Amino acid sequence: MNLLNDCSEVEDENAQTGGRKRGMSRRLASLRHCTVLAMSNLLNANVDSGLMHSIGLGYHKDLQTRATFMEVLTKILQQGTEFDTLAETVLADRFERLVELVTMMGDQGELPIAMALANVVPCSQWDELARVLVTLFDSRHLLYQLLWNMFSKEVELADSMQTLFRGNSLASKIMTFCFKVYGATYLQKLLDPLLRIVITSSDWQHVSFEVDPTRLEQSESLEDNQRTLRQMTEKFFHAIISSSSEFPPQLRSVCHCLYQVCLRLEITIIDPKLN
Repeated sequence: MNLLNDCSEVEDENAQTGGRKRGMSRRLASLRHCTVLAMSNLLNANVDSGLMHSIGLGYHKDLQTRATFMEVLTKILQQGTEFDTLAETVLADRFERLVELVTMMGDQGELPIAMALANVVPCSQWDELARVLVTLFDSRHLLYQLLWNMFSKEVELADSMQTLFRGNSLASKIMTFCFKVYGATYLQKLLDPLLRIVITSSDWQHVSFEVDPTRLEQSESLEDNQRTLRQMTEKFFHAIISSSSEFPPQLRSVCHCLYQVCLRLEITIIDPKLN
């Protein structure tokens, strides 16, 4: 670009002197042509990187610079350059800006765009919206903020503790999606060994866990079944308690938010002035 600018300046000086140096003008025209061709070849060799760095020249204030860039771009197109990867890059940039917009957070921790989507998206699409929101916010390490805003809204609409997260709401959809996605592997790893023991071990093949007296077989004892059920329940309970370090961090956020909003609702019910 500096070389092209120098050529333009010399051409202007020659024009002012009446065009007496025609030989110089021809050499400058040849030099300018070679420079444009070189720029075209350089950009064509790496369109993704080169064009993104030079695209601003097409919007330059100087008309001559803009014209030069269009000439370079024309030569690239004439050479049959493919722009597919560039289109993918531009599309990715647009998606990135869209994600930034959706996950935008206010000064008080509010999520204006996400909450607006919650208000306008029909309930038939809440499952998909829950998936998108959780995925986006978790990728930006903002899942807790999403949960807090959605759960707080659920608390505002709840009549009592008994109706909290009982209805078909976006907050309940988000909670369900979180447990399904982040808890599946944890649950399988936790319960698989215990269930395999119950299913495959010969010690448990003829054991009954029935504690309903009306459904007991004649050979079964209610006390024995209760004791067996209690023993197996303790095994599952201790396995769950001892796996606290492996509990998914996303589900920790869910549980913490649930505790906080439930505590907030309880305070509001007891004394609304404390809210």
